[in-house]
Amino acid sequence: MFRYLFPFLFLISTTILLGKDLSPEDKEIEKLQQQIKLLQQKIVTLENKKIDRIKKQKKSPSVALVLSGGGAKGFAHIGVLKALEKNHIKIDSITGSSMGAIVAALYSAGYTPDQIEKILSNINWEKSFEDNPNREDMPLEQKALSKDYGLSLRYDGDFNFSLPKSLRNSQRAYLYLKKLLWNVDSIHDFNKLPIPLRIVATNLDTGKATTFDHGDLAKAVTASMAIPTIFDPVKIGNHYYVDGLVSRNFPVQDAVNLGADVIIGVDVGTTVKPKSDYNIISTMDQILAIQSAHSTPEQRKLTTILITPDVGKYKSTDLSEYKAITKEGELAADKKMKEILQFPIQTTKSEKVETVSKSITINNIIINNKNNNHKYIIKSVFENYLHKPITLSTLQNLILKLYSFSFIDKVYYVLDKNTLHLDIQEAPSNIVGIGFNYQTNYGTTFSIGTDINRAGKYGSISTIEGTFGDYLGLELNNFFYYGVSNKIGILFDLKYYESPFLLYDKKKKISQFKNDTYMTKIGLLTQYNNMFLLSYGISMSYSKLNQEIGRKSTEDLCYSKSYGNVFLNLTWDKTNTNVYPTSGTKGNIQYNWGGNLGQDNLNFSTPAYLMEGYFPITDNLSINSSIFGASINGDDVLADKYIKLGGSKTNINERTFAFDGYYFQQKLLKSLMGTSFGIQYEILDNLFLFGKWNIATFDEPKVNYDFYDNNKIWKNYHQGYGVGIGYSSIIGPVEFSLSKTNSGDEILAQFSIGYSFD
Repeated sequence: MFRYLFPFLFLISTTILLGKDLSPEDKEIEKLQQQIKLLQQKIVTLENKKIDRIKKQKKSPSVALVLSGGGAKGFAHIGVLKALEKNHIKIDSITGSSMGAIVAALYSAGYTPDQIEKILSNINWEKSFEDNPNREDMPLEQKALSKDYGLSLRYDGDFNFSLPKSLRNSQRAYLYLKKLLWNVDSIHDFNKLPIPLRIVATNLDTGKATTFDHGDLAKAVTASMAIPTIFDPVKIGNHYYVDGLVSRNFPVQDAVNLGADVIIGVDVGTTVKPKSDYNIISTMDQILAIQSAHSTPEQRKLTTILITPDVGKYKSTDLSEYKAITKEGELAADKKMKEILQFPIQTTKSEKVETVSKSITINNIIINNKNNNHKYIIKSVFENYLHKPITLSTLQNLILKLYSFSFIDKVYYVLDKNTLHLDIQEAPSNIVGIGFNYQTNYGTTFSIGTDINRAGKYGSISTIEGTFGDYLGLELNNFFYYGVSNKIGILFDLKYYESPFLLYDKKKKISQFKNDTYMTKIGLLTQYNNMFLLSYGISMSYSKLNQEIGRKSTEDLCYSKSYGNVFLNLTWDKTNTNVYPTSGTKGNIQYNWGGNLGQDNLNFSTPAYLMEGYFPITDNLSINSSIFGASINGDDVLADKYIKLGGSKTNINERTFAFDGYYFQQKLLKSLMGTSFGIQYEILDNLFLFGKWNIATFDEPKVNYDFYDNNKIWKNYHQGYGVGIGYSSIIGPVEFSLSKTNSGDEILAQFSIGYSFD
């Protein structure tokens, strides 16, 4: 008997001894833990009773569907919806976070799973959410006078600098969602949507999950999918919001709050597990997993039926695997279907939503913006569209036009009957930037500068830029104007710059000069309907040409002269991007008359023109063509003022024209006419292959150096061919090309990097 009693007595004595070592706090904690355990057991018991009751009752229970975030893995939600629709299961409410929020919103708005799949699979995820405004909509003077820098920062009038909020602005993402959800855009109470909806995002100010049940649906979804550092935070009310995965990636609690009897939860959140190696993609994937795993276990316990598609082998960025991921969702739901159908769930058959856009009439505009000068510009964009029917596409194009203004960071809109409410979020409009450029046979230059903009009925744009490296420069440009779409104003420039002047014998460089120029310019600039700029005025220059290396026979080309100039310049630019455009046209036509202020006979007239067109064939393939030319006539023309032909870059202000097959400035000409044709293919995002063919006829001047080919315009023709690869990088275009002429066997290799600084 004692043999059996001894272990029992030992256990009791040990418990008493250990109990003596416990502090009062430990005892209280232990007591609370016991109570929690009992409460959890009671909850499970009640849930099971509730499920049993629902299964037995004749009345159909309220069914909620919960869709988690997970990036590309969220395509599995579409497969789950397909399985539910196949079995005619009626969903009474739906909640979603991140990618789950997108699918939930579309389903709530009435889209079928097949429609949602088509929408999401047809999105070019690389292109659709690019944050740049339409370049065609940008004010023309901004394109003509502002500089392109590799790296830049914005600052306001008090010199408060603004770092970027993210890699990409979510303006285009918002507008795309606005278009998709247009059939329910007038519904601001999410309970009144075809399927009541809740969208979860994270309050960036507090770190807590926020559930949106009313408001601008597209804006709420944009906030829920705003991955930190990838997309910028979305301001709603007085707070900023980011991706729902940060706080509640699996929003089951929100379905509970909706009063659902049966909760079908679909969790595709990435699991936290070690990886063999980490890169940018896998690190981001792991961060998403850590964040989503924080609250998910507790949320999972609240589901009635949990569906976990087998998507662990996919990354959150595997958007191209949508078919396989969708199928995994359907398979996982099918496995749970018997369990789901045990409930007396009401069945239904969904109908395809029609998304035909109705016409819109705007009679009034309310602008949430305190700057009256900016309000004037915003209203002017809409003035020709008020009180008349317009389409949704027209409205969105007008919003994108607003987005193109330098002082606007984001535009949200709500159409309430015939009143358009615009929520304008401003950005500092001044920019400071740095850039770098290298060209074969030209050299290396660095640039630092600032663009200062003041927008309004009376506005201005000023640029200050310093250039250093192989060539130095300092430039101040000012344009003070009146008007918005039609502008007229005063142009005033001060400039010092150095530039190269090269002489060749065939393809051998024999002399290199450096030109130093000081210039002041004043004139009028007129802009018509944001279509073209016409400037006209006078300039005064002092120019000095010094030989750095070369033959003695070319030394007498050096000079030091002062001269004046009357100029007329017509410019337009409707291309879709500054680097590797695929659509649109642009051009520059110039005419200059000038002469010196001294005793010699220096006088000249120089017409020059360049017109380019770009035509898309497919999303990735485009063709382009151009015509170009110039001439210089007069007495005692300075050598470096002649036309230069060759290289890969054109600078019409210096009368230097690109030509495949020739080195930079290889040909010095008195007159030139030429044309070019090209083809361009985007093989990867921002990576282009291109081919070119150009032909030109020209006259050469009989200046006093000892080589002269005696080419005559319309008599002699020269052709060149080139192929290359270019990349539009964050520091500017990077380009490598190979070319040759029809008259030579030598293949020329040319390389350039960064934006060129005129």
